[in-house]
Amino acid sequence: MDINKDFILLLGILILQTLSSSCNKKETRTENKDILIKENKVINLSSGRISYEVEFPDTIVVNKTYNGVIKYQSSLDTVTTSFNDKKKKRYVMFFMTVTKNPNYDEKHLKQIIKDTFGALNNREIPLPNIEFGKTGVFYIDGIINDYVVIDLNKKDKDGVGLVREIEDEERLTHKVVVVNK
Repeated sequence: MDINKDFILLLGILILQTLSSSCNKKETRTENKDILIKENKVINLSSGRISYEVEFPDTIVVNKTYNGVIKYQSSLDTVTTSFNDKKKKRYVMFFMTVTKNPNYDEKHLKQIIKDTFGALNNREIPLPNIEFGKTGVFYIDGIINDYVVIDLNKKDKDGVGLVREIEDEERLTHKVVVVNK
């Protein structure tokens, strides 16, 4: 009999602990199952080769400038994490536009890009001086592009240096609500 009482007590404690810890977390699932919003950060959960978090407010004031950052991790970190390597040159960019409706494909997105931001290192892309001139719901929409060129130290039969290029891309969409003061 004591085993059943102990089991029920332990089960009750586990249920209460689970409920109390889940109430303290600020997590929201979006319609896109690959995106999790956790404490004002957008976290990409997709199986893509670039994962990211967007640190930018989800609600901002019209005509006020904000700074943000995209924190990312890429599978190309296995090739090089340095942006100064002469044999393995790496470039990470965020090609961005702002839109009211991001329901279009990447081909169209690439045609409407308005701004480009470069990474400072293999973990952060700054988003400086972002400002919205109208109130409403908008989306920062863009593509993170990670590109590596490897000098193979070989030449073809004509004496031209051989290189290998590797490129990964991941789409990023971040909802922003713009309000008056």
